[in-house]
Amino acid sequence: MNDTYYDRPLLKGPHWGSNVVTYLFLGGIMGGLGLIQTIAGSEKTPEAIRLRRDARYASFALAVVCPPILISHLGRPERFLNMLRILKWRSPMSLGVWGLVAYTGAAGANVMRELADEGTLPRWMRHLAPKVLNPVQALLGAFIAGYTGVLISATAIPLWGKGKTHIPAASVCSSASGACALSSLLSTLGGNHTVTRKLERLEMVAALGELAILRHFRTHAGPVGAPLFEGERGERFENYTVVAGIIAPTILNLIGQVVNLPKPVDAVRTILASTLTLAGAYVFRESLIEAGKLSANDPKAAHRQPQ
Repeated sequence: MNDTYYDRPLLKGPHWGSNVVTYLFLGGIMGGLGLIQTIAGSEKTPEAIRLRRDARYASFALAVVCPPILISHLGRPERFLNMLRILKWRSPMSLGVWGLVAYTGAAGANVMRELADEGTLPRWMRHLAPKVLNPVQALLGAFIAGYTGVLISATAIPLWGKGKTHIPAASVCSSASGACALSSLLSTLGGNHTVTRKLERLEMVAALGELAILRHFRTHAGPVGAPLFEGERGERFENYTVVAGIIAPTILNLIGQVVNLPKPVDAVRTILASTLTLAGAYVFRESLIEAGKLSANDPKAAHRQPQ
């Protein structure tokens, strides 16, 4: 028996590969680091100053890396420049590109101020980066952390459209926990152990928020969520993101909060927890993209829209 019109895919799935996944992953962490450098900047202790410096350097490094990754997806550099010709207030992609450019400028200015304060650059150059850019980078970072989720959910793909509130919220939490994990990792490797406890507490809050959102999304999505939560893809998502990327690091971080471990053992614990969090955050983005492709091929899900 031949397939009917209703048995054929109604939508064309996205041809997004690892470069898009990497861009979403690094962009989210970059945005979270913008918040961390602001929080750390409110304190004047040597440990907090080192954390602020590391967060600024890391955020600027990611801001430099993200545009080439995005351009590799677009195919030609001029396409990136063409996206800057006009600002479309109703386009998540247009706002995201302009946000990325603005964030890079703020992050670069804050790094310049940091280098001037350290004496690497002339002292007068610190005046080229006023202190107001510190909260500006934080606001832009919050936008970047959330925009990656909005970019995905503003679509006709059934799974992504169903998660128009859950995906952006989970992306913000994942970005925050990933930024805390990277900062904890850098602080531990740099011998700045004092600040890791605070970072791990913040990471646990963000991770538990992400877990609650994902669990609610699974119930809310119903059959439309099958590509993400069921089958081989769902098993990978559950094992690598939920269990290994959220639950396991939360347990490890909780141990660090209540047990006074020897410094070498505690350092290994922090490194392991941070690595698991970052790996789980990457798989989260990868799973969203791949599940979206499967969702687009489901004609029944597409014909049920809009909801």
